Amino acid sequence: MRKTLEYQKINGLFVFCNKCRSDVNGKSKTAKSCNHPIESQSYKAIVRIPNSGYDRKTKILIARNFEDAVLEFVDFKKQVKNPFINSLKTAKPVKTNLLIELIPKYIDFMNDEKVPHHMKKHLTKSHIKTTTVFLQDFAKFLKTKGFNLKTTELKVISDSVVGKYCEYLETKDYSNYTYNAKIKVMRTFYNYLIEKEDYEIKNVWKKVKLKSEKGTDESISSEDFYGLLEVINETDSFDQIGKTRRNMYKPWIIDLIKLKAFTGRRNAELFAMRWNMINFEDGKPVFIQSPNIKINRQQNNFDEKDFQFAFVPVAEELSELLDDLGLMKNIGSSDYIIAPDVLSNRKYLEDFASKSFTFFFKRLKRSYSRQLKHFRKTYITQEDSFINRRISMQHSNYQTTSKHYIDRKEIAKDMVKQGFRVFPKTCIDSELMKMERFEEQFAGDN
Repeated sequence: MRKTLEYQKINGLFVFCNKCRSDVNGKSKTAKSCNHPIESQSYKAIVRIPNSGYDRKTKILIARNFEDAVLEFVDFKKQVKNPFINSLKTAKPVKTNLLIELIPKYIDFMNDEKVPHHMKKHLTKSHIKTTTVFLQDFAKFLKTKGFNLKTTELKVISDSVVGKYCEYLETKDYSNYTYNAKIKVMRTFYNYLIEKEDYEIKNVWKKVKLKSEKGTDESISSEDFYGLLEVINETDSFDQIGKTRRNMYKPWIIDLIKLKAFTGRRNAELFAMRWNMINFEDGKPVFIQSPNIKINRQQNNFDEKDFQFAFVPVAEELSELLDDLGLMKNIGSSDYIIAPDVLSNRKYLEDFASKSFTFFFKRLKRSYSRQLKHFRKTYITQEDSFINRRISMQHSNYQTTSKHYIDRKEIAKDMVKQGFRVFPKTCIDSELMKMERFEEQFAGDN
């Protein structure tokens, strides 16, 4: 393993130790006794100022390899020899090629740090976290293959390395979705380097063939929905997560699940819904005007006058839920509909709700699994069947006619008038009949 930075003798260019403050390639006793790691070393340039006697200018260079150091040294030398040119032209900084330094730079970009306003992405924290983990996974893979992460440059990531990483992912028995997601993260990372940072490299990840993904069209049946509501309670509601035990029950979790089922909106919107978003006609609630958080974020819409909205019909099921939650005493209120007492860190509620749903759904002992997000698929399926036209109240990627000539508020009101439901009413009636028969049998036995 190399103990010093690569070096060939050039007058004025040295390898410098930032710890003992000596030229590692010099002849002094300090230089010979320096045993600090290579990470503490830098290339240093020393250039004599013209017509100044023995005055010199020194500079610790950014470059981490000899070729880049020479280029940076020559540029620095020109600046010192001709200060007039230096005043007119700022030297272009030498970009790092180290993978370990480029990954954090990309994460900063995803977090919109030092990004011009019009180029900001406003990505979700969960997306950034997932991307960070996947990039770290690739770095860990390189380390297991003997790469020194502190010196590994972009040019090392060849087709051979990419192939070995794909082979490694396949041995981990990941789902096709996870495999594809990890490859897509690497593709996007390289696209950033090429398009945003002007690195003259090829995107070696584009050659990777993604695995097939079956449609994610699972929905939640009425049996699963009503069965789930029955098993959600405080009994044995603790789950072991790592070394900690967490109570997966909250007093509002059933209300949240119902609101999800009866609106089909994304979790972020459910926890952002307030009572004053409900619109009335003739004293009756007809639709909830909910900002489409995902679309507004993508389009950098942060002024309410520019918002895109989803118009959620207050149909029979949703109307009954809102009444149970206290609609009449909260008309026009700015309080949240779900967990109104929690005013900060509501993002935590989103994450908790998904985990809580998964925990309680396991109690149904089904041969399949479902997630909270599948209520959105259930709702859209029923909505599409009910409306029977090529338009969705949930999405914004509809065609020109529906975008400019269809009044979605009127469709929402019409859905209410026509008796739109997510789950058939017969299921409720059958459940009530079962309870009544059980009560009659119990009364007879006594």
